[in-house]
Amino acid sequence: MENAVCKRAKTIHFWDGYAKWYKLWVEHSDYHDRIIKTLMTMIKPGWKILDIGAGNGILSFPLCVIGCDVTAIEPSTGMRSLLYDEAGKRGIDWIKTDDKTWEDITYQDYRRYDLIIACNTLHLTQMGFEQALLKTFKLNPSNVFIVTEVGFPEIKIKWEYDDYRMLFAKSYEIESSFAYHDLGEVIEHWEFKKNRRLSATERVDIESMLIFRDDHFWINETAYMGMYWWHKFK
Repeated sequence: MENAVCKRAKTIHFWDGYAKWYKLWVEHSDYHDRIIKTLMTMIKPGWKILDIGAGNGILSFPLCVIGCDVTAIEPSTGMRSLLYDEAGKRGIDWIKTDDKTWEDITYQDYRRYDLIIACNTLHLTQMGFEQALLKTFKLNPSNVFIVTEVGFPEIKIKWEYDDYRMLFAKSYEIESSFAYHDLGEVIEHWEFKKNRRLSATERVDIESMLIFRDDHFWINETAYMGMYWWHKFK
């Protein structure tokens, strides 16, 4: 996500409006496939798992399917609507949801889970990435799994946090392209991101980035990712 958008993206209001664009993106992307594969190699059926900023449940639902007890924290009404829609499509009615922000979660709310997940969410909290990450450890889970796009200066990762030691850190590059059905959708999306109407020059610049393939207009993007897993050893 562009740096200019990040300040607005720290508000629930932003995600209520952005949900339709998130849905469009995730339906045309394999961005999360590697993350899901990594989770499946690490977890065990029956684990209690907390997913911070679960969005449409793209990480939560595969864990539900294999028998994990998943609670999805998602404060945005728009994003929770996507989650409920996806649950209906998959026939999953046992996932738990919580509409509180990560700041409003207390240390007594979700103690001693087997795993806490946060994918591209902690740097969007009002408390900032570092404090939000420290809070995950204070809830005393057995494991913490963080996925984040790298490059934001506030994202700093350590190998050890008190009794937690990092089991692995993986860096990789992934396509994060956006697909649109028509030019009107392109302009509407970019005007939402910029929170204003586009100038004629901006429209020309954006249209110059478009590639048409598979009956869609695409803007090619690449994300540089980091995956980090800590385990509690005491």
